[in-house]
Amino acid sequence: MTDVPTDEAWRRALDILRSAGVSDADLAQAMEAGPDELNRVVARHLTYPGARHLRPAEVWERAGVDETLSRSLWRAMGFPEVPDDVAAFTDGDVEALRVAAWLFERAGMDAAVVLQQARTMSQAAARIAESHQDVIVAATADADPVEAIGLAVAALPALDHLLLYLYRRHLAAATEQRLHAAGDADQDASTLAVGFADLTGFTELAETVPIEELAVIIERFNARSSDVIAEGGGRVVKTIGDEVMFSAPDASLGASVALTLVEEVSQADQVPPVRVGVATGPVLVREGDVFGPPVNLASRLVAIAHPNSALVDHATRDALEGDDRFRCSPVGQRRLKGLGSVRPFRLRSA
Repeated sequence: MTDVPTDEAWRRALDILRSAGVSDADLAQAMEAGPDELNRVVARHLTYPGARHLRPAEVWERAGVDETLSRSLWRAMGFPEVPDDVAAFTDGDVEALRVAAWLFERAGMDAAVVLQQARTMSQAAARIAESHQDVIVAATADADPVEAIGLAVAALPALDHLLLYLYRRHLAAATEQRLHAAGDADQDASTLAVGFADLTGFTELAETVPIEELAVIIERFNARSSDVIAEGGGRVVKTIGDEVMFSAPDASLGASVALTLVEEVSQADQVPPVRVGVATGPVLVREGDVFGPPVNLASRLVAIAHPNSALVDHATRDALEGDDRFRCSPVGQRRLKGLGSVRPFRLRSA
């Protein structure tokens, strides 16, 4: 280990680990095994503090939650089953299970909805954690265990605060968008503009450039597209490789986002030409995703759009009529897979 820390620094570091639930026996074993093992102890216990002293049955018994629901929630969160005789859980796991059960009961959710919510939240959290892990690895590559402990103690509370802030901000934005969407009387359906944007020629590009360069291009496209969509009043539904799916409360905002993506992203960010497809109509919004015929139509439209262009459906064209910011011109009948014959419209700024 380089730059051996002072005894005082080690004492402070070990006290932090003990307070996070690491036993003296585990500490001694890790220190004897070397820096790598000690770093694993640091990573495991400081990211999720608490002594691992509870077996599965003890968790749901203390939480007062049915065994079947407890096991189902754990699986829905994406974690592997823990053997019945392994003490892998902390008091924090008991409290989380108790709070989750109370929340879902208070909201009157049935078991299927409970598991859907657990699955959705966990998948989002897992993606965030993977992204953070890339940064953590780079930041601690040359750090000794004491430095890693100091970084964790300083950074993790700030991350907790930031994640809660981001969630509340996104919840407020999603709620406001839903309330302003057409069709509010039907809680299951909303009328939204749905769009897809992707990079033309990406498949061919993937065969000719190094994987590192390809990753940079995708990241640049996703980052800039997300900025444009948010600034235009839309919402990023999801990213799928070189494709971004978005929604907007109405056709005019959807059209504005589409044109801005076409006009700004390629030129500003040195990525291949962008093409966009937009369709408007009733959709089902579930777990952050959007479903319905407009989604399928928008997906087909982007596939036939020319580079640096945007295609919209008939409903979007009709909704834009009278709005002097846009011009829509028919491009001829096209037969789209699963949809039959469709007449798209080329969207331009007026």
